[in-house]
Amino acid sequence: MAADSTAVRLVSGDGFSFIVDRSVAEQSATIRNMLDMTRSTSLGAGAAMFTEALTSEVTFPEIKGKILEKVCQYLLYKKRFSSEGENIPEFSFDLEISLELLMAADYLDC
Repeated sequence: MAADSTAVRLVSGDGFSFIVDRSVAEQSATIRNMLDMTRSTSLGAGAAMFTEALTSEVTFPEIKGKILEKVCQYLLYKKRFSSEGENIPEFSFDLEISLELLMAADYLDC
């Protein structure tokens, strides 16, 4: 994918890939920083941008496909309901994936 693309490919450690809108993926601070094309200029001459910013593809070797799928769903949920007031529906998920989902959310800062 081109760096100027509006879509981003998120790839799990077990090879599943999810194509999401860049604005959805950037609900995660970690992904937003990885995709930042201005990183090298804003941090000074010694800094370099991540390869992910050039390819619009981010691989997470430690995150399983079923967890990354739920993360993608949550990022869309977060984008859609972040400006809502009090009527935000519950985000549901299976309790069996709670720990893995929590660890992924912590890493991705979302």
